[in-house]
Parts: sequence; C-alpha cells; structure tokens
Amino acid sequence: MISSGRQVLQHTSGLHNFTDDMAALGSYEEFLVHRFDHYDAAALLAAALEHEPGFAPGTHWDYSNTNYVVAGMIIERVTGRPWATEVRDRVLRPLGLRHTSAPGDRAALPDPHAKGYQQWAPGGGLTDTTAFNPTAADAAGSMVTTPSDLARFWQALQRGRLLKPRQMAQLHETVLAETFQQDMPGARYGLGIMFVPNRCGGYWAHGGDVPGTSTANAVSADGSRVAVLSLTTQLADQAAAAAVQRRASRLMDDVICGPVGR
Repeated sequence: MISSGRQVLQHTSGLHNFTDDMAALGSYEEFLVHRFDHYDAAALLAAALEHEPGFAPGTHWDYSNTNYVVAGMIIERVTGRPWATEVRDRVLRPLGLRHTSAPGDRAALPDPHAKGYQQWAPGGGLTDTTAFNPTAADAAGSMVTTPSDLARFWQALQRGRLLKPRQMAQLHETVLAETFQQDMPGARYGLGIMFVPNRCGGYWAHGGDVPGTSTANAVSADGSRVAVLSLTTQLADQAAAAAVQRRASRLMDDVICGPVGR
C-alpha cells in the first residue's frame, strides 16, 4: 500500500511501470496496430496493479511512469478537474507557454514540427513514429511542447515563480536514484525532479521519451543557465544509445559549467 504522495512523486512507491507491458512499444508491427489507441488513467493503473509491487513503499527507488498516472488521478480527485486543466491554469498560462499543451487523443503534432524515428532492434532500420496517441503516457508524459517553452519552464521553476520557498525545499529533498546509478552515478531524485552531479557541482533535470523522440535538459540551481536538447531518434542498440546519452550529458555540462578549457 502506498503510504504517501511523496512516495508517488519520488518513485519510492514500488508500483510496477505500466509501460513495460505496453504492446505498442514492443515492435514496429505492434506500434502500427496500437499507435492510435486511447488509454485512460484507470486502465493504465489497472495494468500496473496486475503485478506485485517491486518493493515495499519507501524502501527503495525505481522509476515508474505509473506514479505520475496516480499523481494525475489524485489531482483530479482533490480539485475536481483533470490534471491537464490544472497544469494549464497553474503553469502554462501564468508562464505564457503558448506552445505547450496536453493534446488528448490528437496524434498529429502542431506544425512546424520535427519527426521522430525509432529503431526497434539493434542494427535494424529506423521507422517514422511521429504520429502517436499521447494518451498512452497520460500524466507521465502526454504533453507536447517546444525546447524554448521547456527552457522557460525550467528557469521559472528554479527562480521560484511557481512554488513557495517551503514547497521548493520539499521539491529538492532527494533520495538516491538507485536504478540509475550505472548510467548516472550519484543521481538523486526529488519530487518529480532529478539532481545530476557534474564537474561544477550539478544541475536539476528530468528527461522524457516516447517512441522516436526524447528530451534532455538541465537547469542550474539559480535558474540562470538552462539547456534543452530535443532528440528525434531512439536507438535500440544499447551501446549506441549510451554513446548518445554521454554526448548529451557533455552538452548539458558545457552549458551549466562552461566548456572545458575556458
């Protein structure tokens, strides 16, 4: 049983990650069959609850998209309005993020836009996965945005424009991101935000991906420096994907710390 909302937002709930079982993510053939399917929060949570928890709440850390589905459901229960409406009124409109939205079942992106390409097996070809019903991610990642809007969000968050000081302190209370240590040594997770150590101390971030696209980002503690990188190819080859991640991390470091040698 989940004992607190903090465990949901901090990925210490033990809830199974529903995306591990999503048919549309298994192969290109399955993607074509299911890419326009509609998903609702209750069904996604039900799929996750078919599995036993990975651990007792509060005892370990492991990233699970199901946690954000639950967070969205809590928002609706508390406010009486969908989470997307609350995000629009509390975040998007106050910050003037006009190119960010929760599109619901609309699978097409607003023009102009980049295309996303997915490699489903190591050594295989790339397929266009741009058209995809984002309800498959629900509150875990069904929003559409631009790099400039995302940069403005990160800067506003870290400069205290969205949360009061006490809330910011709670946001930044972290635990070790246990299952990320191999790829991100020392990474720690707060409430929906991650601290990544680097050569000049560290930065706050939260990446995300859907088939064919992913986002890397970083913001300094005071919000003075922000980097957002949109990647439009997802590779199945683990070594190649790790190399891309390392290059993205170096770019984040150069923005936050300044290039090496200067």
